[in-house]
Amino acid sequence: MMELGLELSMKQELRLTAEMRLSLRVLALSSAHLAEELERFVEEEPWFRFERSRPQAAVRAEDVDPLARVASREPLAERLKRELRLMRLPDPVLRLALYLADDLDERGYLAEPLDGIAKRLGAPLDDARAALAALQACDPPGIGAEDLVSCLLLQLRNEREPMRTLMAAIIRGHLGDVAEGRLDELAAQLSVSVAQVEEAVRRIRRLTPAPAIAAADDPVVPLMPDVVARKVEGVWTVEVTAWAAPRLELRAEYRRLMQSGEEARRFVSARLKRAAWLTRAIERRRMTLQSVAEALVRHQEAYLERGAAAIRPLRLADIAEEIGVHESTVSRAVKDKILGSPQGLIPMERLFSVEVAPGWSQEAAKARLAEIVRAEDKASPLSDQAIANLLASEGCRLSRRAIAKYREALGIPNSFQRRR
Repeated sequence: MMELGLELSMKQELRLTAEMRLSLRVLALSSAHLAEELERFVEEEPWFRFERSRPQAAVRAEDVDPLARVASREPLAERLKRELRLMRLPDPVLRLALYLADDLDERGYLAEPLDGIAKRLGAPLDDARAALAALQACDPPGIGAEDLVSCLLLQLRNEREPMRTLMAAIIRGHLGDVAEGRLDELAAQLSVSVAQVEEAVRRIRRLTPAPAIAAADDPVVPLMPDVVARKVEGVWTVEVTAWAAPRLELRAEYRRLMQSGEEARRFVSARLKRAAWLTRAIERRRMTLQSVAEALVRHQEAYLERGAAAIRPLRLADIAEEIGVHESTVSRAVKDKILGSPQGLIPMERLFSVEVAPGWSQEAAKARLAEIVRAEDKASPLSDQAIANLLASEGCRLSRRAIAKYREALGIPNSFQRRR
């Protein structure tokens, strides 16, 4: 005889609303890309306008922190590895992810199948998959793809629903229809309007099939600070700039229209919901940037006062725990953001640095290495081992191989080439 029963269970689940997803996306945008987003918005919704200061001129080279100059010269693989090291990955997964960053082809795709890499390295396939997922979460979007389709799909992470689902469906199975212009048939197959398909195709055409090449070709844009840190009467103050916190406003003529009758008010009110979400997302972005920047300044005061050699080891998790947010929120907040300070303009991501010796960050070790080379006898330059010995005497124990790696990253020739 069949027995029927009722079982109750409880589970905790986080569901991201559309507004929450918008806030996360806005937080991760650079201020320049946020401006582009708002420009598109006011094109679609002409009853709004947005205001903010704009860059007037390129920043002078001497105003840019030397660590930022090093970052701008970094090969893509090194940038990817630096981003991976900031993630809290288990050691076996991190080692695999660093290997994969070095194993990309010229397009930025995996050079060989993932299962083959795992087998050759004797690594569990699950670890290899986790490593690949971490790599694919890095910038530029699409990096670490296994083929063209996965490359395009990876670039949809900043698209909103339902457009993201439609674009994914077209990419997975209908690129041939797009190439041959069969958009009417495609709309019928996907049960959407032709206009929706046309918009999805327009956005797909903006994606890049070769993210590594596109990253190498990115133009240099003027640097503008998103946050400014100043020391006033012995106390550090932190302020988010107007550049990073634009204002979205309803045009005056539409404010007057809202007062002209119930029907007009309903018409305008229907347009306000999306604008309200965007306005709240920008304000949350400003507040998060403020909190993260204040915590960063507290931790890196010595660097802001004395320069790169004083930068402390610092993890995303340290700041996240201090201000009570998830570390992915901190990662989004500092991504592509610039801090203006007495040390010049500093990419906020550069204020995080892994510990390479007790009390020594990787960036401090690099800066001290550069100081040692500047002060050496040019007729008898120091070998990598001699530099390692000097650093060890100061409490920073590094291998000769690590010294050579840091020296090359800084663009410093070897001792033979430095001899005059």
